[in-house]
Order: sequence, then C-alpha cells, then structure tokens
Amino acid sequence: MLNEARIFPFKKIGAKLLVLVSILTLLFNVTVVKSGLEEEQKKLAQYKAQLEQIKKNIVSIDQSTREINALVNNLSSEVSYLEEEIKKTQIKIDDLNTQIKVKEQEIKDKEAEISKRQKDLEEAINLSYKLTAISPVELLYEGSDPESVYKRITYISYISDYTRKLMEQAEKDKLQLEKFKSDLSKAEKEYEAVLKEKQEQENILLQEIDIKNRLLTTLKEKKTYLLYKQSELEEEIKKEEELIQKLIEEQRKKGIYSGTFIWPAKGPITSEFGMRFHPILHIWRLHDGIDIGIPTGTPIKAAASGTVIATKWLEGYGNVVIISHGQNFSTLYAHLKSFVVKEGEEVKQGQIIAYSDNTGWSTGPHLHFSIYKIDPITGKSTPVNPLDYLP
Repeated sequence: MLNEARIFPFKKIGAKLLVLVSILTLLFNVTVVKSGLEEEQKKLAQYKAQLEQIKKNIVSIDQSTREINALVNNLSSEVSYLEEEIKKTQIKIDDLNTQIKVKEQEIKDKEAEISKRQKDLEEAINLSYKLTAISPVELLYEGSDPESVYKRITYISYISDYTRKLMEQAEKDKLQLEKFKSDLSKAEKEYEAVLKEKQEQENILLQEIDIKNRLLTTLKEKKTYLLYKQSELEEEIKKEEELIQKLIEEQRKKGIYSGTFIWPAKGPITSEFGMRFHPILHIWRLHDGIDIGIPTGTPIKAAASGTVIATKWLEGYGNVVIISHGQNFSTLYAHLKSFVVKEGEEVKQGQIIAYSDNTGWSTGPHLHFSIYKIDPITGKSTPVNPLDYLP
C-alpha cells in the first residue's frame, strides 16, 4: 500500500512543480561551460555588425558618387555650351572691332579729304578775291580781253562752289561714318557685356565642378578606406570563426557528447519515457526520462564525458547531478543519496558521480535518468527518450 503521509496536497504540489519547472528550465538552458567561447561569439557578432555597417556605407558612397557624377556631367555640358557661346561672342566682337577700325580709317580719310577740300576752297576764294579786286583798266592793260576775264572769274566761282559742295558731302560722309562707328562701338560693348556674363557663368560652373570633383575625390578616398576596413574585418571574422570552431572542438574533446552514451547503472527499467499516470501526483504527465530499478547505494556513472553544472536538491527529484555535454546534450541523474563530484568539475564517461537512493518524490529506490537535447540556435533543451541513445 502507498504511504498516504508521503502524498502532498495537490495545490501545494502544483506550486512546487512550477518552481521545479523554472529551476530545470534555467539549468537545462546551459549550452556550454562559461569560457572564452561566449566572449569570442560576442566579438564575432560585433565584427559582423561593423562589417554590415561598412557595406551599407559603401553602398551609400556609391550612390552619392553616381549622383555627383551625373551632376558633374550636366555641369560639364553647360560649360561646353557656354564655351561655344563665348567663342561665337568673341568672334562677333573681333568682327565688330575690325569694322570699327575700318570705319576709323575711313573717317581719317574723310577728314584728310575735307582738309584738302578746305584748302582748295580757300585757294579758290583767295584767287576769286584777287580777281575781283583788279580794275577793268588794269585787266585791259595786262592785255586780257573782257571775255577772257569773265570766263576766268566764272570758272573760279564754279570751282569754288564745286569744292564747297564736295566739302559739304565729305562732312556728311564723315558724320555718317562717325554714326556707324558709334553704332559699332555700342554693339561691341553690348557683346562684351554678354561675353563677360557668359564668362562669369562659366567660372561659376567651373567652381561648382571643382567642388564636386573634390567631393568625388573625398568619397573615393573614403571608399578605399572602407574597402580596406571591409577586407580587414572579413579577415578578422574568418579568424574569429576559426577560433570559435577551435574552442568548440576543444570543448568537445573535454567531454561534449561524442556520439554514444553508456548506461549510468545496471538494472531493470521500471518506468519508460513518455506520458504516464504519475504514481504520486495522480495526474497524467510526461515522464521525461527512464527509471532504473537499483538498490540504495548503487554507484551512478556519468553516461558521457562533460562538465558538472549542478549538484543540489530539487523538489520532486531529490538530490540530482546535472552534467552539460556542451552544445549538444545535458543529462540528469535524480533521487540520489550522495554526490561524489562537485559543480564545475569535468568528468569522464563511466566515472562514478554519485550513489543511488530514494530521495524526492519516489515510491522506492531507483535512478531517474534523463537526456536533454539542446537546440544549438535557440539554446533551449528538450527531453528525449534515453533508450534512443543508450546501447
């Protein structure tokens, strides 16, 4: 008959079970013995984050470089257009300047012509004056007949009038030439103003291109530096991954599950892995291991090499030993009498770690043995059937 005094009230048991589940969750989530591995993994994560940021910066630089190059190309096209316009304007100014010089020479020629006409006119006037001042008696005395004298006076008067008309026309021509010259000079100044404006626009564009080119140089230098840092980080990541792999291998050599477990004790299986009706709690629940029927004081051996992460009392399980086998598995040995090992100690497969008893919630002397498989990504542990791993 079951001793009723050993059965706890259901509510009290439920509360203790919650505590037990919390403790076991913390214990079985241990993936590796705390060592340099965790630090190296953190360092690797930092390197990868830095590398990702560098790659983003390089992409950003490439985008900026493309945009600036497009701007420089547009500005260069504008400069080329302005240079063509400047050439055309300069040609026009040179042409106007040539025309102005021609007109200036024509004006000088007209001035010389006017000066000569003026001189001829003055001579004609003087001669006419002299002739009109001689009396008819003197002309007759000189042997000149009246008709000849008249003709001479008429001819001189004609020459004088003709010269005056030529001089007046030359004056008009001179005024017209001066107007042409003035118009040409005005046009030249207008073109020079246009030329100056276009040259200023060109200078502004050239300055803008220079600024953009200097920025492109800076971006190129920055990208070169980032590519160097990227290469450096990739090399560091490679080294870090190799180091982490080495640490994992070293840890495995120290006791991580190598592929086989041994029986922690010899005896009949009194309760298998799986759902069962709990003999004490009187509820259906998962039995997360196997029970091996053995007498009190039987030596319990490590099913695989590893590191002891717990030697303590757990409600329900009594005295327990928990061994971590690295990133792969953990094993639990429950209802023990006493411990032979201590927390943090490394043990070999087959090494005695404790002695069996009937501690905790138990209906008789036996060993409760559990194997927990650890997810290498999440670090969470899940109970598995030990019979699938034992020989």
